[in-house]
Parts: sequence; C-alpha cells; structure tokens
Amino acid sequence: MSFTAKMMKFFMNLMTGKPAGSADELLERARKYNAKNQFVIPSDKKALYRVEKIHDGSDLLVVRSKKLSDNANCAVLFIFGAGGTMNAWKPHLMMVRNIADKTGAEVFMPLYPLCTDAPVSAAVETAYITYQRILKDYPPEKVVITGDSSGGACCLALISMLNHLNEGVLMPRLAILHSPSGVPHNKEAWERMREQSKKDAPGTFTMVEYFPEICAHGETVPDYMIHPALGDYRNAPETYIYYSADETLAALGKDIEDAYTRSGSKVYVYYEPGMIHCYSSYPACKESKKACNEWLNHISKLKENK
Repeated sequence: MSFTAKMMKFFMNLMTGKPAGSADELLERARKYNAKNQFVIPSDKKALYRVEKIHDGSDLLVVRSKKLSDNANCAVLFIFGAGGTMNAWKPHLMMVRNIADKTGAEVFMPLYPLCTDAPVSAAVETAYITYQRILKDYPPEKVVITGDSSGGACCLALISMLNHLNEGVLMPRLAILHSPSGVPHNKEAWERMREQSKKDAPGTFTMVEYFPEICAHGETVPDYMIHPALGDYRNAPETYIYYSADETLAALGKDIEDAYTRSGSKVYVYYEPGMIHCYSSYPACKESKKACNEWLNHISKLKENK
C-alpha cells in the first residue's frame, strides 16, 4: 500500500462526518447540499461542453476532449454517484474530462432525478432514456456504461431493466463500475456486510441500512434496483468492478459475481487492500493509477477498433 494511498484513507476517515441519525436526516443534509449545487453549464475551458434535454426533462451534459482531432467513434454513459441523493455533478467533472481526454470518447452525463424527490426507479429510467439517446449516434458495440457508488448501482439496474423491458434494445459493449452500492438481499448477506463494515469508517453500515427507505421514496420499486444480487444479467456487457477490500460495500461483490454467473455473463471483480471507496475512479495514487490505466485501456480499444 503506497504512502499516498495511506494518506488518502487517513484524510477520508478524518473528513467522514457524524453519521445521520435517520434516513430523513440524511435526506435533509442532501437537500441542503443540492440547494447550493444547482447544475449550470461548466464555464471552464478544459473540455468541449454542450447540454441537451432528454425527453423526461432532465439535463444531459455531453463532454468531448479539446484534444480530439477527429470525431469520436465511441461513447460513454457516465452515471455519477453520491448516494443517489446529492447533485454531485461538479465533483465528477474531473473524472468525466479524464475519460474524454484519455480515450477520445464522447461522454454523456445525465442529471438524473435524485432520491430526495423521487424513487430510484426515476434515476434508472433516465439512464435508460440517455442510453437510447446515445444509440442514435453510436452502435451498442461502441458504448460503455460506467459509474461510481450509487452510479455504479444504477448501471447494474440498467442492465436488468434492458432485460426486463425486452424492447429489443441491445446491450452496451462494456460496463466499468467503481464501488457499486446496493443493499444485501438476505440475512446471510447482511451479516457478511456487517462483518465487512468493521474495516471501514464508522457509520457506513448504518447508511446502507437507510438505503431501502431512501431508494423507495414511499413507492414500490423493482427489487433489482435496490438489491444488485437480484439483477438479471443475461447478455450483460463485459463488466469490470473495482472495490476497496476494506470498504463496507465490498461485501456485495460476491453476490453480484454469483448473479452474473447464473446469468451466463462475464464479470471481473477486483478488491484492492487499503483503498478508499471508489479509489479506482481517478488516478490519485499508485494503486488507483494502475486501476485507471486498466479500465481506460478497455475503453480506448473500442475507439481503435473502427
């Protein structure tokens, strides 16, 4: 474990605030954050930005690299995380630009409905609509879906939704997921997560306990949108999942892997000791640089195979 990684974990634990005492308190914190972080078109000159409206009314930020000398011939659907409750588009811009710069892909980031105001099914529906929008310009074999934390969970739910709807919409080529979140699906899985949480910062297990209430938002939603282990991953894209071996959510990895195996699909789940949540999403230390180089190379190959 590199020194930088140790410092990242130290400061992450230091910055972890007092856990919310209830789902309502967590949602109230998110609403205050969102009030201060409304979406605006980025004004920096670090990438080429445009905004579209998709037909559910959501904004769709499309990002291309300024370094791109020709047209992009692959696309990335990027779903940002933050518990599905926080409008964390701005902290994820650096990651989106990094994907565009390093792979030459056109990156589509929807500003999906948050669980402060809607059930998680609304976010998954927006991901589905965005994916359909991407397919107007790119064939599915040139499309990657990716996301971190709750964004990774949304990607998994999108795969299941494609199977459940059975509308003839083909699967993307790749899925790259960073610490996808979710809720254990049975008592054994809950106990496994409780034990795993002892390696993590205090309060993370409690947050997962709030997820079912937050995700449902008073409505009935499909089980696979809350419990990734119950997903239908038939014909799923080749999937790469990265967890810290020390984070609470890593307890979900085995059940997701088993669900893929039952569906006859390929998934590769990696666990890196000593890392922080979503360590693989941006090259901040030796270990994260290695992971980033791996998954960015998978995307780059799509552009190379014209």
